[in-house]
Amino acid sequence: MKLGIYIHIPFCNKEKCDYCDFYSIPVHTDSNDWHKMIANYLALLTAEIVYYSEECSDYVIDTIYIGGGTPSLLESYHYEIILNTIKKYYAIVPETEITLECNPEHYSLQYIKELQSVGINRFVLGVQTLDQKSHEYIGRKPKLANKELIEEFCNIPDITACIDLIVGIPKQTVSNFVNSLNTIIQYKPKHISAYILTFEKNTPLSSRIPHWKRFLNYQRTMFEKTITILTSSGYHHYEISNFALPQFESRHNCKYWNFEEYIGFGAGAHSFYNNRRYYNSNLNDYLHNPFESRTEDIRTTKDIAIEFLINKLRLIDGFFIDEFYIKTNYLPSSSFKKTIEQLIVKGLLQCDIIDGQENLRCTHEGMFMLDSVLFELMSSL
Repeated sequence: MKLGIYIHIPFCNKEKCDYCDFYSIPVHTDSNDWHKMIANYLALLTAEIVYYSEECSDYVIDTIYIGGGTPSLLESYHYEIILNTIKKYYAIVPETEITLECNPEHYSLQYIKELQSVGINRFVLGVQTLDQKSHEYIGRKPKLANKELIEEFCNIPDITACIDLIVGIPKQTVSNFVNSLNTIIQYKPKHISAYILTFEKNTPLSSRIPHWKRFLNYQRTMFEKTITILTSSGYHHYEISNFALPQFESRHNCKYWNFEEYIGFGAGAHSFYNNRRYYNSNLNDYLHNPFESRTEDIRTTKDIAIEFLINKLRLIDGFFIDEFYIKTNYLPSSSFKKTIEQLIVKGLLQCDIIDGQENLRCTHEGMFMLDSVLFELMSSL
């Protein structure tokens, strides 16, 4: 059985970006407190990795993803310690995909090569935008990336270079965005994630811009442009927000969307393996005792069915209906089937017969109305 590993680095440099609602703690990396904290955190993190290795002995590891927060705050030797611990206590396949998120402010060719030397082979550069005004509008804290940085990054040998972008930032013109996207595409990163800007509750961005819904039509236009440009440039649109050159899809993130197993380590990390879900608590509790910070997340059959739909309908290929019933143990109901039929009539879902099985997926229009599609499906469960 295959298992992914997620490592959470819950720290950001000085302050969080205004739009971010991920779990992270701002720190000052030039202080003595930071060096003590990261040493303590790594000691507990590696202890947690060792602690759960026995119950994962039947698995082989084929993906490792290091996210945050800001993983690039750490030095390469920190990751050498983490990865050596995993390699010592877990069975790892030779072609394991090992990913690390990196901010432009921490990027250097030397840093990437150091990380590459300890085993990391896939890097996600958090570009988000090349436009200064957009950068300031969303309250992005790391420095603005430029095309020279992106060109160098995309040409590093023997790594999978990935770019993260934010689409639909108000005040950015369509032509400006298209020019930025074409600038990035010319260097052929292997993977591009293009997320529509969301105004999450209780973030500084949503507080500054409470009437954000007026931008929805503009955001759709921008995302339509993104899809057209990327697919015409050879990128495979495999998940709503993700595009890859052939064979370079994120194997780790596909585990989440495909309802496959993974184990998370670090404060705030989540896990799904042995048919159970767990989550780790906040940093304070984790630092006190990482082994007591893990809580089982008990789900009802309906909860599992909802989670399946939320994840699987993000995939462009959708899912087989029989798979839904098998993986969720949900018993088909007449109201659920009727809702699917209604959504097909509305042109939001499409059902195809593939190898004799019913496959359900969002149409192009359904993809843009996924929240409404999910609401109707969940209401019928």
